[in-house]
Order: sequence, then C-alpha cells, then structure tokens
Amino acid sequence: MVFCPEHPPTERKFGYPRCSMGHRGQACSILALIALTVAPGCQPEFPEVSWKGRFLHVAQTAAGEVCSGSNPYQDRYVEILAHRLDIEIDEPLRFAYIETAELQDYCFQDDIRGCYYDGNAYSTTPVQTHELAHAVADRAGWMGPRAFSEGFAEAFGGDFDAGTQRLPIREVVEHFEVSPDHYYTAALFVRFLIERHGVQLLGDFMRGTERDDELVSISEDFEAVFSEPLESAFADFDGYPACSAWANHDAIVECSLPDLVWDGDVLKANVPLDCSLETVVGPFVPGPRMWDTRAFSVSEDGDYIATVTTTGTSDAGVRITRCGTCVEHVDEIVPADASGHPVRLRQGRYYVIFVADVSDISELSLSLEPAL
Repeated sequence: MVFCPEHPPTERKFGYPRCSMGHRGQACSILALIALTVAPGCQPEFPEVSWKGRFLHVAQTAAGEVCSGSNPYQDRYVEILAHRLDIEIDEPLRFAYIETAELQDYCFQDDIRGCYYDGNAYSTTPVQTHELAHAVADRAGWMGPRAFSEGFAEAFGGDFDAGTQRLPIREVVEHFEVSPDHYYTAALFVRFLIERHGVQLLGDFMRGTERDDELVSISEDFEAVFSEPLESAFADFDGYPACSAWANHDAIVECSLPDLVWDGDVLKANVPLDCSLETVVGPFVPGPRMWDTRAFSVSEDGDYIATVTTTGTSDAGVRITRCGTCVEHVDEIVPADASGHPVRLRQGRYYVIFVADVSDISELSLSLEPAL
C-alpha cells in the first residue's frame, strides 16, 4: 500500500526533501512540485517498526549491522531537544533507516541521504539527528524562513559535512541556497541568536514566520519578536567568532553525560569499542566507523598533554570538544599512539568521542596530564 501525500515535499539540504506538517500549514516549493511530477506521487507506508523507545520508534529496511547504542542515542536526543524547546512528545517520532534504492520512494529523489517528511524521518545512515531536529521543531509548531529552519537543524543535529566558508549573513537569509556554506553560515547565525536572545524567543519567531517569507517580512517579524532590527543583528554577527561545524554543533546528548572523575590533576579513560555494546553508536561512513563518548569538566584554563593508545589496528583516535558555542571553543583531534599531543583546555565542560573502525573491536585509552 502507498500513501499519497496532500503536500509534496520541498527541497532541502543537498536536495533533502522536507514539508513540515506543523500547525501553520504549508506551502511547498515549485522545485518540489516538479520533482513530484517526475516521480510517483505516492509514498509507501512507513516500514514496520522494529525498535521502540520512549520518544522514538525506529524501522529498518537497510541491510547491515546497527550498533546497539544508535537507537537509544537518538531516543535520548529527541528527549533532550524536546525539553530544550519546552514541548512534550506525547506520540513517539518515527525514524526509518532505509536502503539507498528506497530514497526515491520515501523522499521523492535519489541523490540524497535522507529526508524529513510528513512527520517521519528517513535516512540511509542509522543515525540522522539533522532530520530528527526538524521533526522535533515541527512538533513545536516551528516553521520559520529557510535559513533559520535549516540553520537550527544544522546547529542542533548537524551532519558535520557543512561547508567551511562563512558567507555574508544577509545574503544567506535573503537568498538561501542548498549549499554547504549556506548551511554552515546559517547554523552559526542560529547559535549567535540563541546566545543573544535564548531559544524560546527563537521559537516565537519560528512559529510566527513561514518557510518562503521575503526579507521585508522576515525583518518586520524579527524586530517584533527580538526587539532589535534584523540589520542590527546582522552587523553584530559580523563580529561573532567562527569555528568548525563540529564545534558549533550543540552536542545536547554528549554534554549531558556524567563527568569522568579526575585523579588529582590527571584524567584517564579506558573505553571499549564494540558495535554490540549498548553505548556504542554507528556505523558511520567513511570507514565505516563507530564511536562512544565520555564527558569531563575543567575547573580552570590550563595546558595539558593528551596521549591516546589503542589495542586495535585501525585508524583510531579521539576528538575533544568544549561544550558551548564558537565563543572560546576548543576542538582537538588526537590520533591513537600520538604521544605528547599538547592541548590548551579552557575552563568548562567537554565531551570526547572515541572512534575506530566498526570491524576493529578494541579499547581506546585517553590520558590528560598537565604540561610541564
């Protein structure tokens, strides 16, 4: 049986379709209407659910192993993001891990990795928080102009393949394009706005605006909600620091983990990596890779030596990232067996991802010691 949607999907990141079915109604783009004309206008029923969490139900039609921690990780992600947006998830969201060959059926095009459409998220990867960010925002009644909507999803659930070139923000808001650098710049601007005004005011703005609003309309609504002209925010954003898409990402799950305990001024962590473990997430491409995460806090700025070792044979390592925005960000990649890697850690909370190939069942160890 197939489902014939009332609203065709709109084009989204790298062609990802999306048509939010929130309470504001919902115009779809001409590009999507053309795509729907070319493709069949009906969508298969959502696949049979094979995993149920409290906030997320997951289906899988794709072949291959999914690491045991992947679905619980996404369930926790939905829970935390819903709490951040001050909404209740009364009915679980639905996510389907599908084959690439099924993209045309569920997302109405096949040159993409996934989509969010009509309340359901689809992906050719087992973890896709960008689409889940759209799903949670939709439950909150958020629509918003494209630069704000995609900037939010990229900042809170990024794929981490966004661009690296920061574009003029006025250009991005006025003429948003499906390009990595537009997504990267939009995500920076959303983090800037949340730091400046808070997520609740951002929600008020998103609920009162539409996807395809023109700049004049956006400016009027922006000033009404944020009590400052949009051009003023643009000007101040020009002085806002930039960092990698990874460091700009609000790691809401990772930064909610309990802290590792320091032994005096030394921190050590031994992390087993095995896709069958309940905290290990993946696989991700390229690789394919798996990872687990730990968190810790630093009480004052200091210089440290990071040492990472592995019992495995793959190209493994860790990434140490400070929880927060690009302001005073820290983002350090330390490969395994790199002895004496210097890192400057600012006061604050951090998360560390321990990464290895899925086939390389192993243990990664991290040691942080003060630099002499």
